[in-house]
Amino acid sequence: MKSPKISFVICTYNNKGLVKRCLDSIFSQSYKNFEVICVDGGSKDGTLELLKKYKVKIIHNKKRFPEGPGMGKSQGAKKATGEIIAFVDQDNKLIGKNFLRELVYPLIKDKEIFGVACKLYVDKKDNITNRYLSYVGTDPFAVYRSLEGRMALDRIKLKDERRYYTYKIIRENCLCTGGNVFLVRKNLLEKIGGFVQDIEMIYSLCLLGINKLAIPKKAFTHHITISSFREFLKK
Repeated sequence: MKSPKISFVICTYNNKGLVKRCLDSIFSQSYKNFEVICVDGGSKDGTLELLKKYKVKIIHNKKRFPEGPGMGKSQGAKKATGEIIAFVDQDNKLIGKNFLRELVYPLIKDKEIFGVACKLYVDKKDNITNRYLSYVGTDPFAVYRSLEGRMALDRIKLKDERRYYTYKIIRENCLCTGGNVFLVRKNLLEKIGGFVQDIEMIYSLCLLGINKLAIPKKAFTHHITISSFREFLKK
């Protein structure tokens, strides 16, 4: 089975501990045909020095923001040389060495699938707030619209494809997804003028009739959403 090249795009900014955790989980993968592009927003805490210790391409994002026209993810996607782009937020850790194999499998198997989302790992060692947010999809105010939230509450009909599920998104009820860790075919991004924002990407592809999404059964990411309930209230 063909192993397409994957381009990881990670926007980094002032959190070398989380960035190291993220990169270590990527470089420990059993699937090796990938590159890593880090788009840094001007870190001053040692993150840039950390990035130079890894085999990554570093791009300077002067405007710092990860999403929006010409912002971090857009810059990284333009520099990507892989057939598939993996957008990864810096506060994510890929769970297990075969994570990437499971995540890319649906794209190899079915050419109609435009992208792949992964499930959030609920770590019993996390504080109760982070566990709850991981369960509902990190944003409690968008549970009814988010893919993760609907899956957690069993409010969505998924088609079982053995190693993964598929779901066809309809534009009238376009779900929120595309964050944390998300794979998408680069040639489809080019059809919609490149990456601007994750939900806009999903909606723009739906308008073209490109709407088949996959969710692998054995691919999880651990997302550090919040460190305490107090921090959550501040946000």
